[in-house]
Amino acid sequence: MYNNVKVPKENRIGEDGFGFNFAMSTLNGGRIGIAAQALGIAQGAFELAVQYSHERETFGKPIAQHQAIAFKLADMATDIQAARLLIHRAAWLKDQKQDFIMASAMAKYFAAEMAMKHTVEAVQIHGGY
Repeated sequence: MYNNVKVPKENRIGEDGFGFNFAMSTLNGGRIGIAAQALGIAQGAFELAVQYSHERETFGKPIAQHQAIAFKLADMATDIQAARLLIHRAAWLKDQKQDFIMASAMAKYFAAEMAMKHTVEAVQIHGGY
């Protein structure tokens, strides 16, 4: 913190009393980017899991053909698509200059939780930890 610092009016950002709103608008936009990062992580884990599940064989067939693995991959693909749609909606609302606060929070929450869940599943498909 600085003491006794004078900032000329032309160098100030925003008006008095709007600092919190300004900071929150930046954070709300950032949530969309964080959600997109989580989506990319999950998408990468999914693609590697799909590739490995077609290469690894047990009981004479690729593990992708086993129902338990196929269900995991289907669940991953569904959640990845759902996260992508939430992110696109939040970004679209922001671009349209509409209220996107709830949409960005929903996208970030869902994408982050989904990425954590499905990267763990991808590790399990690769043989567990």
